[in-house]
Amino acid sequence: MNIATLLRAEDIALDLSAANKQAAIEAASELLCPGEDACRKAVLQALLAREQLGSTGLGRGVALPHARSNTLAAPRIALMRLEQSVDFGAADGDPVDLVLAVIWPAEAMDDFLGTLSKFCKMLREPRLLQGLRDVATPEEASALLRLTAEQTAGPDKARA
Repeated sequence: MNIATLLRAEDIALDLSAANKQAAIEAASELLCPGEDACRKAVLQALLAREQLGSTGLGRGVALPHARSNTLAAPRIALMRLEQSVDFGAADGDPVDLVLAVIWPAEAMDDFLGTLSKFCKMLREPRLLQGLRDVATPEEASALLRLTAEQTAGPDKARA
């Protein structure tokens, strides 16, 4: 699965207001399921249940909340840059201002772990993190992610 094309500009929210981790995950579920109340509720429940198992805060101000759900037929991904950092319980203790949320169909294990691994690798790139903190538009963020996916995986290997 091409991770560079999973995240569209309309799946990106910049300078989003969230008071805490719960509010950030709620906002992620709304981005993942716009206008779909049943989907949003199921995704929120799945993301919160996963977060109960352990923090998805990766460090360096980044969180990768992720879960699998029976609600979806295809993977969905959303990126949020928070207006104010929130505590995600990351091991390094740094609050989070970048949230990449991933929800995957429960029956489709293919590519799930590989995609998460690719995102983890990308989210360790200091230039990507700074770039996501500096971009002015969702389109710029999407282009930056696409470029980073190509650079970290090689030109023909930006797939999970």
